[in-house]
Amino acid sequence: MSRIGIIAALPAEAKCLSSKKLKAGLPIEIQQDVFLCLSGIGHESALFAAKKLVALKVDALISWGVAGAIDNSLKSGDVILASSIINGENRYSVSEDWLSRVSEHFLPSEPNIFSGDIASCKEICASIADKQHLSQNTGALAVDMESAAIAETATENNLDLLVIRTISDDADTAIPEAILKHTNNLGQPRIFNFMLSCILKPKQIREISSLASGYKKGLASLSEIAQLLKDSHFLYSDS
Repeated sequence: MSRIGIIAALPAEAKCLSSKKLKAGLPIEIQQDVFLCLSGIGHESALFAAKKLVALKVDALISWGVAGAIDNSLKSGDVILASSIINGENRYSVSEDWLSRVSEHFLPSEPNIFSGDIASCKEICASIADKQHLSQNTGALAVDMESAAIAETATENNLDLLVIRTISDDADTAIPEAILKHTNNLGQPRIFNFMLSCILKPKQIREISSLASGYKKGLASLSEIAQLLKDSHFLYSDS
């Protein structure tokens, strides 16, 4: 059976696939020939995790988790099966046959599923204006910070690639300062500074609540499709 490596940036995203405790950068086998690695947020973290999975001689990589919408047609909880990943001047394609098998596997009763490009940036796309600018420049549906690194590794090592993301924040939702400045690489708040930021700028509290609600919807969709794909070995075949 072919070996698959999956990278999730955040613990809650990884938990949709496995209840096992994970340490960043240390892959574990969650079922036969399926390996999951918690990376932490960002390009470099994802690159490190991808290389760890390559060392396990996987045949394919999956970028797994939530993303931010930059197209107004997408809402929290929607699913994106990326057709390609855009990173500046670079564009990485996913494995068309694999994408087709996964796309055909879902029923109309499942979450709203979109196929389109994902922009992957090294810097967080935080403001509504940033999202609009990125949308205009790329035509992508959503943005994340890890998929380009995973795609780069897949390309360099001749591995198949799939990107599965669910929408957390809408295109008209900004990321407040407390989250930008006072959370760590695993998305966990540095409590004192986080709370102080909220006290000094209480308008953020409503924004954080809105983000939390969207994130919850994104994780719910991610959990729903996780079971469907795990039961089918992620519809992967290298034949």
